Amino acid sequence: MRKIIVFVALIGVSIFLAGCTQEGKQGGGIANKIEIKTGSDDGGVVALTDMLPDASFGVINGGGDQPFMVGLFVSGGGDNLTGRGIYRFDISGYENKNFTFHVKCIEKHGNPGRLEVYLTNDSGPLEVSPTNMSDVSEIWNLIKTGEKIDIVTPSPGEWISVSIPSSLVESKVTDSGYITIMLKLEDENLSSNQDYYSFSTSEYAEGTCEPYLEIQ
Repeated sequence: MRKIIVFVALIGVSIFLAGCTQEGKQGGGIANKIEIKTGSDDGGVVALTDMLPDASFGVINGGGDQPFMVGLFVSGGGDNLTGRGIYRFDISGYENKNFTFHVKCIEKHGNPGRLEVYLTNDSGPLEVSPTNMSDVSEIWNLIKTGEKIDIVTPSPGEWISVSIPSSLVESKVTDSGYITIMLKLEDENLSSNQDYYSFSTSEYAEGTCEPYLEIQ
């Protein structure tokens, strides 16, 4: 198995704070919100681009204090990678509500185009400190049975907000009360390795840009 220490280090390359101060946190004054419970509940899945679509071989990465890259980029070892973001929320007690998902776009690199937002079956907690690449097909393919809830064009330094109707929540919430939101580029076949967005996680910038659900 190929070591991915250089890949993990890559997540921090070319990222800046983009105004993530406590005063600038969009959710700071919202009472009816649900935040990420632990660092293992957000991050994403990364696959070796050159093996797609026949095989999904890569890493599942949760936790960490850097934004997660969604799109096409290169590892420190020179491998072409494709990343998809994952955000898990425990909505126990609010399963019949409408929500709005909020996450901050920290950086845009190249021309990644539009972003698709899905509600999928639950991924389960993400691996916090991956060391080896492995088969990630189970999580990568959650998109196939997911519900596309929006297509947006993020701007660096700004929040995106996506409405999630209760009718879709009912079909995807688990017995333990979790829903999973996945982010991917609308076009992952750009013949590129330099087109991606990076999005805030619960631990990035000490949680001042923490993704959250607003209860409607």
